[in-house]
Amino acid sequence: MLSLEGFIVSPEAAHPLFLLTLAVYLVIFIGNVTVFSVIVFQKTLHEPMYLMLCNMSVCDLIGSTALMPRLMADFLTEVRYISYAACVVQAFCIHFYTAAAHLILTVMAYDRYIAICDPLRYNSIMTTSTLVKLCSLAWGGTLILIIILFALTLRLPRCGSRITEANCNNAALFLLSCADTSVNNIYGLFITFFVSGLSLLVIVWTYIRILITCLYKRQSSSKSKAIHTCATHLTVYIIFELCSLFTIIMHRFQSVNPNARKITWVLIATFPPCVNPIIYGIYTKEIRNNVLKCFKNTILPNQ
Repeated sequence: MLSLEGFIVSPEAAHPLFLLTLAVYLVIFIGNVTVFSVIVFQKTLHEPMYLMLCNMSVCDLIGSTALMPRLMADFLTEVRYISYAACVVQAFCIHFYTAAAHLILTVMAYDRYIAICDPLRYNSIMTTSTLVKLCSLAWGGTLILIIILFALTLRLPRCGSRITEANCNNAALFLLSCADTSVNNIYGLFITFFVSGLSLLVIVWTYIRILITCLYKRQSSSKSKAIHTCATHLTVYIIFELCSLFTIIMHRFQSVNPNARKITWVLIATFPPCVNPIIYGIYTKEIRNNVLKCFKNTILPNQ
């Protein structure tokens, strides 16, 4: 068993924090399940852009579910222990979520690029087969990268049993070892720069091309629709990247308050999954209308 330090809070603050965490998790769960269900059950939304949103909702649920139920349980107990296997599973899911989210957002950017810059060939390029391949590449590529990451960690002999974080993560796990962890550090940095760098390069390139195309569009309605669609995706990407960057920076400075460093892991696994369904629900008319329609049929079936 491992000792998990968690957040250092007073007994009076523990129950309010539990209720706050529960409320946030319910918002995440209900929001993402709603978006996923509406897209799956509405055949008119079975288009590449919306099906990719389904992938994003699943990814967000993986990240938040890996962290928040355990965090809620920790707020209700003073003695916090976690088995090594459970710790590895939690860390795996959190790292898998962060890497997969980057790649799914990258695939979504490519889809928007084809739709706006080459609309006449969109249906012939973004076929069902192409969509399956792109999504499989995002999920499969992430799985391979993260499996290697944790294989390198699990090979290390364990000497410690205390994790000074609010959750398990790869760095906390390999720091339990008394062996040389330089390979783990190098590969961890490689994944960070590869996934984040690839995502950034593709998204910057696609949006430059999209911007150039929009500048030459004569029809204001087409230009407005293109900008509106891209603004939603870009907002989600920027929020996720800012949370990721904040987490990386906070963990590079040991002088930072311990609770502040721990909050960054909670932030990246809660804030993007919480706001993504809201952003897509508000700014994507097709999803918004279908959600309102389903809600109306449920509450007022005979109206």
